[in-house]
Amino acid sequence: MSGGTNRRPHPLARWGTLARWRALCIAALAATLAGCATPRPEPRIVERPAPALAASQNVAPAFPVPSACERMVFLARQEWALFGSPEVAAPGDPLASRDASAGAGGRLAFADPGAPTHELHPPMLSRVLVYWYGVTRAPIVGTAGELRPWSAAFVSWLARGAGLGGDEFPATVLHWDYIERFMRARPNDAFETRDAARAVPRVGDLVCQAREGTAELAQRSGFVPYGALRRGAYHCDLVVAARPGEIQTIGGNVSDVVAMSRVPVDAEGRLLPDPKRPWAAVVARRGPVPLSACAPVPPTPTRGAALAP
Repeated sequence: MSGGTNRRPHPLARWGTLARWRALCIAALAATLAGCATPRPEPRIVERPAPALAASQNVAPAFPVPSACERMVFLARQEWALFGSPEVAAPGDPLASRDASAGAGGRLAFADPGAPTHELHPPMLSRVLVYWYGVTRAPIVGTAGELRPWSAAFVSWLARGAGLGGDEFPATVLHWDYIERFMRARPNDAFETRDAARAVPRVGDLVCQAREGTAELAQRSGFVPYGALRRGAYHCDLVVAARPGEIQTIGGNVSDVVAMSRVPVDAEGRLLPDPKRPWAAVVARRGPVPLSACAPVPPTPTRGAALAP
C-alpha cells in the first residue's frame, strides 16, 4: 500500500500509554492526600529592623520627633480614647460602690456612662483586628468561635507603631514571649525584665501580673519571685503616667476594652502587693538608648462617672 496509508498503533503501545496515565493519576492523588495530612504552617511576619526615619543619616528632621517611648504612650492614650476612656474602678474606690456588676478586669467607668464600648462592637472590633493582624497572621477566632485574648497583641502593636522593629520588641500575641526575651536582654536592648518586688515602674515601662496557671507562683508577699518566672499566662499594661502614691496604666483586653487602671505604689514608687493581682515582672526601658527619653505625662484626674454594667 502507498506511504500515505494510516497504520493502527500496536495494542501493547496503547496499554503502555494507559499505564503511564494511571501512574500519573496515582502520583497526583498521593500528593493531594499528603497535603491534607500535613497542613501548611501559619505564615509569619518577617522580623525586620524598624525603617529609617530620615532619607539619609546626614539629614535631621526639621520638626520635633517624639521618642519611641513617648509614641507608645501617645498611641495607648489615643486607643483608650477611641474606646470611650474607660477606667477600672479599684476595690475601695468611691466609684466601685455604685454598681455591683463587673467584667473579668473589674468594674469600668466610661467618660460617657450612656455609651459604653465593647470589643465585639463593630467599630471596636475593627481596632482589635488592627492590633492582632499588625503582629501575627494566626487566626484571631478560636476553635469554639471565640475571640482570642488580644492584650499582648495590643502591647506589641504599640511597640510597632512607635517605630520599634522586630529585633527590638517581639511581634507576639503572648506576654511571656517578650517577658522571657528581655530576661536575657542584650547590652543594647531597649528593655529588660526586672523583679516586680524591687523595680520602680516609670512612664514607658510595662507592669505584668500573673494569670491562670502562673498566679500560684506568687508567694505570700503577693509577688512572683523573679527566679520562678516560667512560660504561662500573664497580663501586662503600659505605664502612661506617674505621681506620688500611684501610677496609671493602659492595657488592652481589660474587661474587653482598652482601659486605664490606677495602681497604688509605695513612697519609693514600688508596686504594692495585691492578692487579686499578683505582680510578676516589670519590663523596664533602659538607657542610655533613644527609648530612654520619655517625658512625664500629667496624670488623668479621677472622674465621677457612673460605672458601666
